Amino acid sequence: MFTFGRKKTRLQPKSVALYAISVVFLLVSAIVYIYPSICVTNLMYEYSSHLKTLSEIRELNTKMKLEIASLRSYDFIEKRAVEKLGFVFPAPSQVVIIAKR
Repeated sequence: MFTFGRKKTRLQPKSVALYAISVVFLLVSAIVYIYPSICVTNLMYEYSSHLKTLSEIRELNTKMKLEIASLRSYDFIEKRAVEKLGFVFPAPSQVVIIAKR
């Protein structure tokens, strides 16, 4: 380009080393500044995932409590005993009452 009358200067090893150290320092400081933000973002995603799982587990728990309540009801037990197991109500002559002493 237009370097006709200029003096060529050589780069000093000290200045090259200073530039290299400065670049390395800037890169390290940028990484140190950005790394915690990346960790926080990952933790937020993980927290969100756990909240979703917790919500699903709570919903399943509610459904299971309702199912337990329905299975414990006397109407359900009586219906199942009569229909599936073939139980019948005893005749009045088959019932024996034992008196207390």
